[in-house]
Amino acid sequence: MPLRKQDFYEGAALVGLARTGMLNMVRHVPPFYALNDTIVVLLKYSTRGRSPWGFTFTPEEQAALARQAAVTPTYVGLICGSDGVTAIDFPDYALIARTKSTPIRVSCFRAHGEHYEVRGPDGVLPRKIPPSAWQRLLG
Repeated sequence: MPLRKQDFYEGAALVGLARTGMLNMVRHVPPFYALNDTIVVLLKYSTRGRSPWGFTFTPEEQAALARQAAVTPTYVGLICGSDGVTAIDFPDYALIARTKSTPIRVSCFRAHGEHYEVRGPDGVLPRKIPPSAWQRLLG
């Protein structure tokens, strides 16, 4: 089976969680990853080397997020090139990116040593996300 670029980025994000010692189980339920059977994450990646990083959500992904969030705590993991991963829960995602019938774009910005700012077509997340938020996802 050939490896895709997406496999490397998603693998790196999951290894970051595994190194915390709190990740006991990963199950792939496309397009999500179920973690410890307690939360579900949709991973998106950008290969860009520097801020800003952009992420496109298809109408199908948007609908899947809304459906999944109705039954399980659901997060979006934004893999920002080699800079790191930030995570936002579905309620925060819904604040900045309401479900639409067209693709939408979410962006992450981060100055050196700062926290991540997340923007969507419907606004800016009211608080910045620390780079350590991903490692604390399961804690």
